Amino acid sequence: MTKKKPTQFYSDHDQYLDSQIFIFSLRSSLQHIQDPRKPDNQSYPLVDLMIIILAAVIAGANSILSIHQYSACKFELFQRLLGIERAPSYSVFWWLLVRLEPTQLAEAFVRWVRLLPDEVKERIIAIDGKRLNGSKRQLVHLVSAWDTGRSLLLGHVKTEQKSNEITAIPELLKIVDVKDAVVTIDAAGCQKKIVEDITARGGDYVIALKGNQGTLHAEAINFFTQAREVGYENTDCLLGKTVDKGHGRIETREVVVARDLEWLASQKEWSKLTTMIEVTSRREVKGKATEERRYYISSLAITPERAGVLVREHWCIENHLHWSMDVVFKEDDCAVSMGHAPENLAFFRRTAQMIIQTDLGGTKGIAEKRRQAGWDDNYMAHLLGVFVKQAV
Repeated sequence: MTKKKPTQFYSDHDQYLDSQIFIFSLRSSLQHIQDPRKPDNQSYPLVDLMIIILAAVIAGANSILSIHQYSACKFELFQRLLGIERAPSYSVFWWLLVRLEPTQLAEAFVRWVRLLPDEVKERIIAIDGKRLNGSKRQLVHLVSAWDTGRSLLLGHVKTEQKSNEITAIPELLKIVDVKDAVVTIDAAGCQKKIVEDITARGGDYVIALKGNQGTLHAEAINFFTQAREVGYENTDCLLGKTVDKGHGRIETREVVVARDLEWLASQKEWSKLTTMIEVTSRREVKGKATEERRYYISSLAITPERAGVLVREHWCIENHLHWSMDVVFKEDDCAVSMGHAPENLAFFRRTAQMIIQTDLGGTKGIAEKRRQAGWDDNYMAHLLGVFVKQAV
């Protein structure tokens, strides 16, 4: 087996080339962003400042102050890569992040992500929202689309509160390519307009069903209850079961897929609604047992095994994106709340995580990779190089 070349043998020439390719790709995607600064206050090119901010966040900066401190400590690095003559002041970063229009940044981000090749395996896109709790003066709730197979953020849309996810998801679907993908959403997205948007764009869906769709939810509960009472005889249901044991815990999941929905009067009102799914989770910990039943609607004719996988895959956005933002990037500790700064910083955090996660070798976690990138310019160049090589 050929061993991976250690980053300490990464030559200065290779480091410089990878960094320049990365900078070129970023400049190409961000060149159409309108500069919010006045013409007489543009000592630094806009894209150069965004490259510095992104590198700082990759290297562990979680606030505007730490971004400024990183740029000052690494002045020689940025002088070599970008040709800047002096390190930007704190106010340069502050004013840019406060004034920069997030919509333009998000659109440029989508253009950049589209440089990455699609993988052959099935694409599962999880859509979910997260509030930026550190921003106390304004409520910022981001609805994100997450490619679970590649751990890749595909885009996000800002709302004022969680209840507005219903209107935010259609906006997100306008910028995210869902063709030939399976879109998973929690119950907030169980809306006829949303499933119609997904299928019209060539995608399929698996969406949680709760009380917000009162009649449909009640009919699902009634059907599966009656089917269970007759042992699923003559119901055209498929059954699957998994058992997980470990750490003193036993968890049993039973998945039932209802394929014949002729009994459902509203079936035609939901675009391409093909199956309903019931997932029963039973957990036993130290002799104490709990049980929970959850329901889903889907455009797919699927087996219980695949349904179980798709339902579990939705939680990747919580475990891989939201958890990382809270624990590794300390998002809720960032109290900046002026102007567009909360949303713009959220964008740079998520982009930094995406770049770090493209370096899949080894066993280092994201936090350790951020520390290493902050200490070692070779490793920073290595991370940037890994990303751009994925895009060519």
